[in-house]
Amino acid sequence: MSEITYGNLDSEIQKRVKALDGVSVLAIALDNSVEWVLWDLAALMAGIPSVPLPPFFTQEQVFHSLLSAGVSHILSSEGLRTAGERNSKALPKETAKVTFTSGTTGSPKGVCLPVIAMENVAVGIVDILGAEFAGIHASILPLSVLLENVAGVYAGLMAGCTIELTSLQVFGKNYEHLHEVLLSTGATSVILVPEILRILMVQVLLKGSLPDLKFIAVGGSKIAPALITQSRTMGLPVYEGYGLSECASVVALNTPHNDKPGTVGKLLPHVKARIIDGEIQIKNPGFLGYIGESVPILFPTGDLGAMGENGFLSITGRSKNVLITSYGRNISPEWVEATLLAQPAIAQAIVYGDAAPHLSALIVPSYQEADIESAVSAANQTLPDYAQIKSFQIVSPFTVADGTLTGTGRPRRDKIMNLYAQKEKNHEFLRSVS
Repeated sequence: MSEITYGNLDSEIQKRVKALDGVSVLAIALDNSVEWVLWDLAALMAGIPSVPLPPFFTQEQVFHSLLSAGVSHILSSEGLRTAGERNSKALPKETAKVTFTSGTTGSPKGVCLPVIAMENVAVGIVDILGAEFAGIHASILPLSVLLENVAGVYAGLMAGCTIELTSLQVFGKNYEHLHEVLLSTGATSVILVPEILRILMVQVLLKGSLPDLKFIAVGGSKIAPALITQSRTMGLPVYEGYGLSECASVVALNTPHNDKPGTVGKLLPHVKARIIDGEIQIKNPGFLGYIGESVPILFPTGDLGAMGENGFLSITGRSKNVLITSYGRNISPEWVEATLLAQPAIAQAIVYGDAAPHLSALIVPSYQEADIESAVSAANQTLPDYAQIKSFQIVSPFTVADGTLTGTGRPRRDKIMNLYAQKEKNHEFLRSVS
C-alpha cells in the first residue's frame, strides 16, 4: 500500500491485527514505508510487543535481538514468518515495544517500553510545538529508530500531519538525494542527526533553499552551537533536542516558542529530571527496564549537564567512556579496541570519535614491520559499519612511566587524548583506512 488516509487508517490496521493472530512477539524488518507504520500500529492495538530491527545491525546483533526478546514472528519484505522463539515471558507484562540501541557492545540491551511512555512523548511534542506545525512530516531516519518512530510518526499522527514515508534506498547511501526528497514532498518538518544535517547544509548551498521547511529537529548526538547558527543563516529552521531510548526518545527540545542555542531545550511536560553530582538523572523515566533487569526509580543517564534557571537543559559531556558519533550511534570504545587487539599486529589501541562522523584510533604496533592498515581492515570486517575505524595514527607505546597507563595497565584516556589533541586538530597525522 503506497497511500492511506486517516479515514481508512483504522480498517487497515484491523486487517493486520487479524493477521497477527498467534503472534506473541513481532520483529519488524521492513524498509520505511506505509506498511511499516500499519503493522507497527496493529501490534500496538493487538497488545503484541514489537521489536523494530535497525537496518544497520549486523547479523549477530539481529540474532541477539530476536533471541533475547523471544521473538515468535518476523515481518520482512518476504512477509510474516515464524522465528521459532517463544520466550516472551522474559519481557515485562506491559511491554509494547522493545528497542535495541545501536549497541555500546556487540550485544545491545533491549529497552522495554509501555504504550504510555511513547504516548507521553508524542503528546508532549504536539503540546510544545503547537498546531501550526502540523503540516507534512518527512521520515528521513529509519522507522526502527525511536526518534523517528515516536517523535516523528506518532507525534505527527496525533497532530494530524501528512507523513511522507520514503524508502531509505531513495535517499542514497550518504543521503545524497535528501534535498530532492524534501523539495518534492514539500516537507514542513523533518528529524535529523547532526551528520545528516551537515549533508543537508551542503546540498542547500549547491541546490538552493527549502522554503517549505518550518521545523528541523536535530538530536542523537552533541551538536555545536555554531552549526545551529550557520544552518539558520542558510534558512534551515534547526532546533536541537535531547533524548534517551529509556525515555521513549525525546526528553528535552528547543522550539520556535522556547529556544536557546547551546542548550537542548526545555524538558517535555511529563519529564522530571535533576542534576546529581553533575549527572542528569531522570525520575520515573518511563521504560519498564532492560530485558531481564528491573528499572530504577531514578535513572542515571550517564550524561553530564546543567539546568538553567529558565529551564533550559545543557549537556556538557558524558560520565562514562561511551562515544556517540554524529550519526547518533552509541559505541563503547572498549568493544572496538578489543576487536583491534585481536589482531596480532596491534599491541595497544585507543578508539575515539565522540560527535564525529566516524571512529578513529591511536595504535601501537606489536612489531616494527607490522602492517597496521591490513590489521585494521581485518578488524573492520568483523564490526558493523558504524563501529569501524576509518582513520588511524601509529603512536608510541602507552606506559605507566609517562602517565598514559594506570598502575594496573588501564589506559588513561584523557591523558592520551590530550597528548595527541593538537595534532588531531591540525589533521597532521591521521591515516585513512582503504
